[in-house]
Amino acid sequence: MIIYGVNAVKECVKKDRKNVEFIYFSRKKLGFEAKGVPVFKKDKNFLTKLAKTNEHQGVIAKIKSFEYADLKKIVEGKDKLNLVYLDRVNDPHNLGAAIRVCECAGIDALLIGEKFGAKVSPAVFKTSAGAVCHLPVCLVSNIGEEIENLRQSGFSLYAVENTENAVSLPEFKLETDKNLFVFGSEGEGISRDILKKSTVITIPMRGKINSLNLSTSVAAFLFRVLF
Repeated sequence: MIIYGVNAVKECVKKDRKNVEFIYFSRKKLGFEAKGVPVFKKDKNFLTKLAKTNEHQGVIAKIKSFEYADLKKIVEGKDKLNLVYLDRVNDPHNLGAAIRVCECAGIDALLIGEKFGAKVSPAVFKTSAGAVCHLPVCLVSNIGEEIENLRQSGFSLYAVENTENAVSLPEFKLETDKNLFVFGSEGEGISRDILKKSTVITIPMRGKINSLNLSTSVAAFLFRVLF
């Protein structure tokens, strides 16, 4: 996979430099330590063609692989865990920005659906500022079944959505050690089946529009509840 962006490449090198096959850059300086990785100076047009975008910030890299995490291994034997599930989030930039927030908030793993929604891609690496290198991302084939398994193993389920009779975020206090927080796409929101099984929490707003983008909602909720 070709990834691009200064922070995306930097964090991949930091996490596992053996997974980085080479780095191409057009900047005056690379800007971070990359010993042990082949590094080549190329012009900007070469990088743009290889990355298929001009948003590469003068640095691209080829990584050998990206592996999704095994949710069972993450959950097994743990008494305290905070997980996030992004329901049908189709925009890779929204996914990447949410991953960045989750990693900074100390979330243990992020779940995304195998059938619906964006998957990890070069754009996700860039938008997450390399956070996707550090946060375990689990690709779930049947989210309904997986949520039920988590509930049976002691997880509490919380959905962040603006609905009637939802608990206002300032009034909510987290009192459980194993939690799954669900956020939906800006267009479709969270599926009804998940909402029925969840404690629904809403983020109050004072402005004239009743909408926050995904990563802002994730940040507002997680940093209020977990810190």
